[in-house]
Amino acid sequence: MTTVIVGAGLAGLAAGHRLVTGGREVVVLEAGPVVGGRCASWVEQGMPVESGLHRFIGAYTALPALMRDCGIDLDKVIWWEDEAEVRAVDGARGVLGGAPLHKPVRTLVGPLVSRGLLGPLDLASLVPFFTVGLAAVRTRPRWLDSVTVTELATRTRVTARAQAHLLEPFTAGLFFVPPERYSAYNFFGLVAPALPHLHRQRIGAFLGGMTDVMTGPIAAAIERHGGAVTTGSPVRSLELRDDRVVGVVTDLGLVEAEHVILATELGAAQELLRPVLGEHPWFRAMLEAPSTPSATLQLELDRPVLPTDRATFGPGTCMASFAEQSRSTFTHADGRLSVILQPPEPFIDAVPAEVLAQVLADARRLGLDVGEVRDHRLVNHPHDFLSLEPGHAHRRPDQRTPVPGLTLAGDYTRQPWLSSMEGAVISGHRAADVALAG
Repeated sequence: MTTVIVGAGLAGLAAGHRLVTGGREVVVLEAGPVVGGRCASWVEQGMPVESGLHRFIGAYTALPALMRDCGIDLDKVIWWEDEAEVRAVDGARGVLGGAPLHKPVRTLVGPLVSRGLLGPLDLASLVPFFTVGLAAVRTRPRWLDSVTVTELATRTRVTARAQAHLLEPFTAGLFFVPPERYSAYNFFGLVAPALPHLHRQRIGAFLGGMTDVMTGPIAAAIERHGGAVTTGSPVRSLELRDDRVVGVVTDLGLVEAEHVILATELGAAQELLRPVLGEHPWFRAMLEAPSTPSATLQLELDRPVLPTDRATFGPGTCMASFAEQSRSTFTHADGRLSVILQPPEPFIDAVPAEVLAQVLADARRLGLDVGEVRDHRLVNHPHDFLSLEPGHAHRRPDQRTPVPGLTLAGDYTRQPWLSSMEGAVISGHRAADVALAG
C-alpha cells in the first residue's frame, strides 16, 4: 500500500521514516528545491541562507530519537550554547543559563548577576504569573487562551521590568508575536511539556545548514529504507472519490495512494483542502484559522558581531532575537548575523535595503558594532505558524480526520509541543500511526 506524504518538512519526514520502517511504500513530495520546509537551508543568489533562526532544545525527546534512528550523531551536528543573552535598549544586559545540569550556576543566578536586567523583586513577581498560568493550562485552557501574556502579567502584578526584559524576549523573541498579542495559553502550552524534562534542558545551534545536518539525512534514511523523496514536486490538488482521498494531482498527473498525509504548513494545507473539503464541518475551524508570518534578515559581515555564538534577544527593537553564527552554522563567513524581525507583518513585503537600515539602526541602540555588511538576504514566510494570538488554540485539528485516506501532520495540529520542531515530529509520528493502523 502506497502512502503519499505532501511536504518534506519535519512533520512529513517524521511520518515518512516511521512508515518505511514499518514496511509501507512511501512517496514524499516536496514543492521546494530542498527538503526541510521551515527547517531548511539553501543558497539564494550565491549566499547560504536558512529558513529562520532555529535552536535545538534539550527537553525534546521525539526529534532527537528520530535523528539518532537516522544515524545522526547529535553531538556532531549541535553546538551546545546552553545560554541566551538579553540586551535591552535601556542598557540592561544579562546572560541567562539554559542548562541546569551543564551550567547550573549561570542557570540559577544569571538574572541576579546581570547588569540591570532583573532584580529579586522582578523575579519574585513572576511566581504568581507562572503559578496561575501553569494551573490554568490544564484546568481552564479556553479562559487562558482568551487573555494575552501582558493581560495575565498585569493581573498577577508582574513588574514592568520583568515584562520588558523577560516576557517580551520569550514571546516576540521566539515566535515573533509581542506579549500584548500573544495568547497566554500558547505561552504556557510550551512551558508545561518542558517541565518534566527540565533536567535535560539545553540550548543548541546547528553546526551547518539544517538541510545539510538534519532534514537531509532524515530524507536519506527514508530512501535507504526504500522510500522516495522528491523535491520540486508541488501538489496541485487532492483527489477525492466517493468521499475518500485516493491520491494527489501533480504537474505530472495523478499519483494514486491508499493514504495521503498532508504535512505542509498551515497556509498550504488550507489551500489544498478548501476546493475539495471546504464545506465539510470538521475542517471549518482549521480553514478559518489565521496564521502568523515570520521575517528574518540574514547578513554576511567582515567580522563577528558578538564574541560568542548564542541566541540573543533585543526587546524594544525590531531585532526580536538574533545570533552570531560564524563559528557554528555558517563557518564560511568572517561574520554572520541572523535576525528574527518583530512584528513580522511590516517586513513581509518590505524592501530589503530598508529593512537592513532599520536593523542597523536598532543594532546601534543595543550597543552592537555590525561592521561592514558584505551581503544580506530577507527570508520571509507569510504563513509560518497558526496564529499565536488569543482565541485560536481550539482551531488546532487532530491528525486523524473523518475523511478516509486523509491524515494531517504539522506543528499546527493538536499535540503537546505547540508550534515547534518537536511538535512537528510528534504530529508526523501520530499521522503515520493512523496510516499504519488503517
